[in-house]
Amino acid sequence: MMKTKRRDFLKKSIVSVAAVSPLMALLGSLEKLEAAQTDGEYKAIVCVLLEGGCDAFNMVAPIQDSAYADYKAVRGDIALNQDELLPFLYANQNGLNSLAYGMRNNMTQMHQLFEAKKLSIIANVGTLVKPVTQSEVLNGVAVPTQLFAHNTQRALWMLGNAKDIEKNGWAGRTADLFYPTPNPYFNITVGGNNILQSGGNVESLGFSEATISPDTMEYYGFGPKSGGGELGSVYQKIYEQQQSANHKLLATFAKRRVEKLSQQITLKNLFDGVETFDGFTTGVHETGVSLGKQLELVAQILSIKDNFPGEKKRQIFFVNHHGWDTHDGDNEHQVGYLSDSLGAFNIALEKMGIENSVTTFTISDFGRSLTPNGAGTDHGWGGHSFVMGGAVNGGDIFGKMPALQKNSPDAWSDRIIPTTSVESYLATIVKWFGATESELDVIFPNLKAFSQRDMGFMK
Repeated sequence: MMKTKRRDFLKKSIVSVAAVSPLMALLGSLEKLEAAQTDGEYKAIVCVLLEGGCDAFNMVAPIQDSAYADYKAVRGDIALNQDELLPFLYANQNGLNSLAYGMRNNMTQMHQLFEAKKLSIIANVGTLVKPVTQSEVLNGVAVPTQLFAHNTQRALWMLGNAKDIEKNGWAGRTADLFYPTPNPYFNITVGGNNILQSGGNVESLGFSEATISPDTMEYYGFGPKSGGGELGSVYQKIYEQQQSANHKLLATFAKRRVEKLSQQITLKNLFDGVETFDGFTTGVHETGVSLGKQLELVAQILSIKDNFPGEKKRQIFFVNHHGWDTHDGDNEHQVGYLSDSLGAFNIALEKMGIENSVTTFTISDFGRSLTPNGAGTDHGWGGHSFVMGGAVNGGDIFGKMPALQKNSPDAWSDRIIPTTSVESYLATIVKWFGATESELDVIFPNLKAFSQRDMGFMK
C-alpha cells in the first residue's frame, strides 16, 4: 500500500473512470446526521450490481449425494461436477438449511472469506409484493410487475419497493432522512448514473451531484480553474452568462455548474496522501469500466476519508459489474472475477483498518431459470446474494435455500420463487448503517408486508 499525490491520482482516475468518476462526491459539508442513529464512527455500504441477472445456482450448489443428483438432473449440461465445488461449513443459525453446499471452484477468494466468517450468503432473494407460495402464484396472487424484464426488475431492486413504483431510489430516500439539510455528497457512484441513488432532495435541483467530479471537468477542459484550455474558458463564460437567463431551469443549471467549477478550489489538498493498492485486475468479458477498477477507486476514496470535515459520516457507494445476462453460458469467467475482485477489495479495507466499517453486498436483476436453454440459462426470479465485511455475521446462509430439482415445490414456470424479499435483505443492511425502525418504513415502504425486518446477518 503506497501513498500517491493528488494530481497523480486524478490523472489515473481520468483514465479509469472518465465521465463517471465520483471524486466530487466526497467534497462538501458532512454535517451532523440529524435523523439517523450513529455512534460517531464512519460507516459505508458498497452496492455491487451484477447487471444482467446472476446465475447464483451455479455459484452455490448442493453437494450431498441425493441433493446433488437432483441438481445435476435439473441443470443438465450446465451443472457443475461435484469435484468442481468447494465444500464449506456454515453455522445454520436460522435452522432453515440442512444440506451440505459448495461454491464453484473459481470462487476461492469468496470461499476463504466465507470460512473466515467475513462473508455470508443470502438465500433466494428477489422482488416480492408479499410472501407467496407456488400454489398462490399459480392461483393468480399479485406478483411484481413485468417479471423477467431486465430494466423493470433491476429498477424495483433499486427503488426498494416491488409493490409500487417509487419516484426515487432507496439510497436517495436514505440521503434525505440522514441529511434533512440536503447533503449532495452522501451518495457516490463509480458505476455510472443509476436509479438507486436518484430522486432525493439533491436531485430536485435538476442535476446529479453524485456523478460530477473535478477530474471529469479537467478532462474535458471546463474552465481555467480546473486546468482547462481555451475551449474550457468559453464554456465557463457561457455558464456564467446563463446564470441571469430568463429561463429558470437554464439559469439554475448554469448557476449550479459554475458552483461546481468553483468548488474545485476546495480540492487543493483533499486528495493528498491517497493510497494505491495491489491486487485489482481489469477482468474479462467486461463492458464499461471493469469491476476491479471501480472497487480500487472506492478503496482509494476511502483511504482519504479522514480528510473530510465532520465527525459523523455515512457514504453509499454504487458499483456496476456488467455482463451477467448469460443465455449462452453460465457466468464462469464473471464468477471468478467477482470473487477475485471482492478478495482484493477486502484486503485493501483490512490494510486501512476499516473492514468493520464497510459492508459490501451484491444485487442483481433476477436469478436464472432452473433448466438450461441449450447453451446457458434464461431469465429467472429468485437468486442468491452475497454480503461481505467485518460487521457481517459471516460463514452462514441466511434465508431458505430452494430445492434445485425437477418439479421443484419452490419453482413457478421453471423459475425459483423468492423466499427472501428485497426489502428484508436491504433493510438489514440499512439498519446497521444507522436507520431507525420508523426510517426503515420510509426507505422501504413495503417492508411491513414481510415478517423479517432484520435477517440477523449484520452484527
